Amino acid sequence: MKQVFILSLVLLLLAFGAGCIDFPETNTTKTAASTPILHYERGNILIPINTSEIPVRTFDVNATEVIEIVLADPRAGILLEGGWKITSIRTGFEEEDPNREHIDVEFRSDELSLSFFIEVDERERQTGRGRCSATIWRGHPWTSDPFPEEEDYHQAVNPYMGLFVVVDHHNERVMMAYDDKTIFYLYPSYGDVTEWE
Repeated sequence: MKQVFILSLVLLLLAFGAGCIDFPETNTTKTAASTPILHYERGNILIPINTSEIPVRTFDVNATEVIEIVLADPRAGILLEGGWKITSIRTGFEEEDPNREHIDVEFRSDELSLSFFIEVDERERQTGRGRCSATIWRGHPWTSDPFPEEEDYHQAVNPYMGLFVVVDHHNERVMMAYDDKTIFYLYPSYGDVTEWE
C-alpha cells in the first residue's frame, strides 16, 4: 500500500510538472503566426511583404487585413513590380467631406522620392481612389506660370478627363499617368509613354 501511495505521488508530481515545460516548437509557431508575411504574386513574380515592418499610424486597424485588401488592387501590383514599397498605413480624410475617414496605404519609391496613396475601406473590404504626392501645378504650358521649384516633380491635371500626369520637370519626362482608379503609365516599366508626352 505504501508503494502505491509513493507511486501515485510521483505520477501526480510528474503530471503537474509537465504543464510547466515550455517546448521550443510552440514558441516558434507563435512568433511566426504573429508576424505574417504576405505575398504579391503574378506569374513568376513573387514579392514578400512583412506586415510587421510597415508602420501603422492609426488606431483600430488590422494591418494584415488592410494589406490583403490593397494587394487585390491592380495599382498595388503595378507599383510593387515597379520597385515601390508599402511604407505606411495611416488614417486619411476626404478633402470634400472631413467627416469621411478612410485608411491610406502609402507606396513609396525611394529612387524617385515620390509617394502614391491608395485608399482602403476596411469595412467594405475594397479600395478607393489613388493619388500621388507630387505638387499639383495649376499652370498651363501656354502660360508663363513657373513650375513649382521646391519639388522635382509636379502633377498636371486634366479636369475634363480626371487624368493626372506626374512630370519630372528637370528632365522633362512623364513619370506617371493615372486617374482615381487606374495607373495607366509608370516610368520606366509600365505602359506606353508616347501617348502621355
